[in-house]
Amino acid sequence: MLEVIVFDRDGRVVRRVAVNEDLFNEYLKRVRESGNDLFTRWGLRFFRGIFGATPRGGNWAESYVDTGGTGRTQNIKGAAGSNYVWFNTYGCPNRLWMAYGTGTTTPTRDDYRLVAKVGEGVAGVTADEAQGTVTISASFTFAESLTVYEVGLEWEGPVVGYDVCGRVLVDRTVFPDGIPVSANQTLALVYRFIT
Repeated sequence: MLEVIVFDRDGRVVRRVAVNEDLFNEYLKRVRESGNDLFTRWGLRFFRGIFGATPRGGNWAESYVDTGGTGRTQNIKGAAGSNYVWFNTYGCPNRLWMAYGTGTTTPTRDDYRLVAKVGEGVAGVTADEAQGTVTISASFTFAESLTVYEVGLEWEGPVVGYDVCGRVLVDRTVFPDGIPVSANQTLALVYRFIT
């Protein structure tokens, strides 16, 4: 949604125009009705870090809990010479992972890992510029039957203060009724974002 607001000298609104406000409000209503938003706090912080103003040579850092349960502060953006900037690929790959599991605990914004991860794989990312969509996907062929209850999206990058790679959970979605997958069937996980 985009808002344009004109105020008078006393701070009263003279004119207000909003674009796509109805879609924005419908989304917020659905989030409130469902009881949660599945995007984790890290996901929100991550996007704030990307779009937040950062001075020349400066860093933008955000705190989070990694998928191993360790609290960390991570540079999202930084000067070219600074170490452990999230998008720095010098010592660590920078990629998305998709995972699935059997945990049934209701998701919260404070989730930092899947409850009962069973499988994972590096995700592919594509963009359709004509439609304005970004697709993140991965597929898994099962050797035995399993009911999937949770799906997660994790981002891998360098960890501040350590010479290791780490991951953070960006999204955790739970399907209360589960998704049964039989042996020799393929489970495709696909996130689509409208830009």
